[in-house]
Amino acid sequence: MPIYGFACKSCGHMFQTLVRSSDVPACPACDSGDLDQQLSLIASPAKGGSDPEPMCAGGGGACGQCPGMAMGAGCG
Repeated sequence: MPIYGFACKSCGHMFQTLVRSSDVPACPACDSGDLDQQLSLIASPAKGGSDPEPMCAGGGGACGQCPGMAMGAGCG
């Protein structure tokens, strides 16, 4: 069962819901069926089964991933 994002045309409420092939979703705020399906982002699974390294703890400056590193400013 995929999760889809919707925007209600009647009240503007945005929500996500599981949708089976036989189901017709309705807005949880106003119960309208007049919906626009939104594009969904798909996350790829992490490789290796370990947690990714944190981007920056704010105290180092050696992570190499902070936007300031590209300009020589460092982290933190």
